[in-house]
Amino acid sequence: MELYKSKNWNVIFCDWCQEFVGYCIISSNKETLSDLSYEEWIELGKLEKELERVCKKVFKATMFNFACLMNNAYRDNETPHVHFHFIPRYKEEINIFNKKYKDKHFGYNMWKWALSKEESQKDIFSKEERLEIFKMMKKEFNMERE
Repeated sequence: MELYKSKNWNVIFCDWCQEFVGYCIISSNKETLSDLSYEEWIELGKLEKELERVCKKVFKATMFNFACLMNNAYRDNETPHVHFHFIPRYKEEINIFNKKYKDKHFGYNMWKWALSKEESQKDIFSKEERLEIFKMMKKEFNMERE
């Protein structure tokens, strides 16, 4: 679901999975990081800052992981494109939709346990709840702020 779009960047709310409440992908059509212009880097910084502000205000996120991993494109013989994973992290348990959400591995690399079904962080939200999380973020999101 599209949270934001400009000529340089597209912010996609990951409605297919909210293992980390507020998880988004910030995507460009550029193939490599070195293809990004100064203007694109500046806008990326503003997007990161705004996503952090939104997740702190709406969900009380503690910190954020920001990752650019392009391995899959090469592994899967696809044309690579620059994209960043924006992953809010939560030291304290939060209550959302009368559900207790706990960031199971706070303080650790979020993908360390991704391949283990027993150890991985679980998405506890229904499709409808993920849509509500998106709406909460969309309502607060404003790239005009500095």
